[in-house]
Amino acid sequence: MNTKVETTLRLMRLDGDSLVVEGAALSEAFFAQDASSVGAGSYDSLAGRTSVNMIEISDIEALNRTMRARTAHSRWAPIAGVHLSWLEEIDPSLDLIEASDAKWVRANGERLVGAAFAAVVGQGRGVAVATKMLHLKRPRLFPILDRFVVEMLGGRISDDTPPSIRAQEATRLVIHLRGQGRDNIHALKEIQAQLSAQGFERSLVRILDAILWPSHPAGRILGARVFRIAGA
Repeated sequence: MNTKVETTLRLMRLDGDSLVVEGAALSEAFFAQDASSVGAGSYDSLAGRTSVNMIEISDIEALNRTMRARTAHSRWAPIAGVHLSWLEEIDPSLDLIEASDAKWVRANGERLVGAAFAAVVGQGRGVAVATKMLHLKRPRLFPILDRFVVEMLGGRISDDTPPSIRAQEATRLVIHLRGQGRDNIHALKEIQAQLSAQGFERSLVRILDAILWPSHPAGRILGARVFRIAGA
């Protein structure tokens, strides 16, 4: 009897192609090797454990120290050190992938994501660094949309458009990622259980990020890279 549990993800990309990737090996390699996840004081050790409804100087310092970010404190001044009502509105338990469609609708999930991006994406605060901050605050809801992840999803974030347009593009990517996560939830939960057994407690959306990022040809993570992109 074959008792092997499936950990291969099959993701539809925004460009119409599909991505097939063996997720367990990639995520295990990422969390064991990447500086964002290794050791005390790492980004993953801080996610969900900082000030709940406020962005503080220590959060900016954490991004610069642990996430290859080079974000100036001055860029965050308009929204740092103050209570953020749009952040308070997001229940920390709201999970991008685990939430059923009914729960997502009741929570106004898409509106909350859009409002967060509208507030955080701004002059000197692009989508990559914005999502790093948002994941730090709500690690079950926000993926980290750096260039590698966006490209593996077949998406695009404009560099020369107003922040409002980039916020809309980021929202579209997150909603797309929710759909793909829901379609692959059983494999993701199995990967999550395997990682937990190794001491890595990670949200489903963080695991999905950790699969997509090293799948990129420039991902620079040693270990298995079993994936293919094919026409849908």
